[in-house]
Amino acid sequence: MARVMLFSNNVPRNLWVEAINTACYIGNRVFLRPGTRNTSYELWKGKRPNVSYFHTFGSKCYILNDRDQLGKFDAKSVEGIFIGYALNSRAYRVFNLKTLSVMESSNVIFYDTRLKSNDHEEEVIFSDVSPLEKVVVSPNVGTSNVNNDDTQPIDRVPLLDSKEPAPWVRKLHDKEDIIGEVNKGVRTRRQLANLISYTCYTSQIEPKKVEEALNDEFWVLVMQEELNQFERNEVWTLVPRPKTTNVIGTKWIFRNKSDEDGNIVRNKARLVAQGYFQIEVSTLRRHLLPLPV
Repeated sequence: MARVMLFSNNVPRNLWVEAINTACYIGNRVFLRPGTRNTSYELWKGKRPNVSYFHTFGSKCYILNDRDQLGKFDAKSVEGIFIGYALNSRAYRVFNLKTLSVMESSNVIFYDTRLKSNDHEEEVIFSDVSPLEKVVVSPNVGTSNVNNDDTQPIDRVPLLDSKEPAPWVRKLHDKEDIIGEVNKGVRTRRQLANLISYTCYTSQIEPKKVEEALNDEFWVLVMQEELNQFERNEVWTLVPRPKTTNVIGTKWIFRNKSDEDGNIVRNKARLVAQGYFQIEVSTLRRHLLPLPV
């Protein structure tokens, strides 16, 4: 049973343990014990099991992302694979395709993959056919002499309409027939769509100060994304400030990223430390050491 569950939806083989656990979980609630009319779950718990929450093993699902700090435009769910049920709660065990890890969650939306029956497409539907009418042929039919010399020849009708072949067109045109610059590439509809989207959702101004960036909504979103990255990756450790030590300041760096045509496609903001306030530890110790007399 576990092997069929793995191969039915092309689940990775390294999840074979989850397949065996799920097969046992389902078997205890579905299969009847020999000699009885009860399942193993009924004999153990004394009540009938509820199987309304069962889903197809290996089916596609979406997990509510309630563990990360999400921005306004970040995805609220993560795609995963359903691989079983939790033992101590009414949660589901899913394989997170983003983090490549197994997790338990009750906030899951399933897309069970079931084979659709096409039997109705194979049936041939016949319309009602009226019964054949009985044809009576008279045995005495008057005949007339036909003069074969007066018959006109019948022209043969062609079965297929003769079509003229399509005119041949060269794949490579002459330079004189090309409109525009030959060395410049052709801009496709997708490139034009990307250019329009970049223009609508990016700022064309590169600010020099934080005050200028705060007045532009696009730069505010980029700065917020940078701060969210710091919090998400936990790049700092909060410690008490020493009394004899100054705190190194920070500075915002704003840059516009352009494509090969010079069009601005992305706004990038980075929060960096003011390096000119840093002091090398070895140099500081050398100056503070007492000199010999």
